[in-house]
Amino acid sequence: MGLNFNVSDNDTSDYEHLVEQILSRVNELSPAGFEQLITDLLIRMGYEVYKNAKRRTSLSAIQGIIIEDRPGYMPIYIQTRKLEKGSIITSWNMQTFGDAVTRKAGRGLLVTNASFSKPAQDYAKEKHIILIDGHILARLMIVNNFCVNVREVVEVKSLDPNAFKNYDI
Repeated sequence: MGLNFNVSDNDTSDYEHLVEQILSRVNELSPAGFEQLITDLLIRMGYEVYKNAKRRTSLSAIQGIIIEDRPGYMPIYIQTRKLEKGSIITSWNMQTFGDAVTRKAGRGLLVTNASFSKPAQDYAKEKHIILIDGHILARLMIVNNFCVNVREVVEVKSLDPNAFKNYDI
């Protein structure tokens, strides 16, 4: 199960309004509440998440591990950063986490309610760190029906023109 956080955009104003509502609520969370939210979301997405048993003493600490394969050979190290609204994470802010991930010869996942500078994005690519900013986080929550209610589901069906080709014997 590869780590995939691609989220398709939906341009409706209702969708963007929901994204903003989610971000507003996420920005109100404590850092511990934010960390638990991320853990629960990753579990909802089907990942096995193991929280670090050690008390976190710095921003460089690894908070948890996703085991990407059953034998546990491909760990992905997780860090969450709950920051003030409008904050930007720079590459300098990420170096201790990047160094920790590199020392463990793994990959990293850094999730924040803020955003990332272009140099931070470049640094993350170089260090094999996946970045999830506040907007991507909100979209992941929507796509995975996490902390949102589904009000209406509409199915529109049409004939699959290729479906009957196997039956033309």
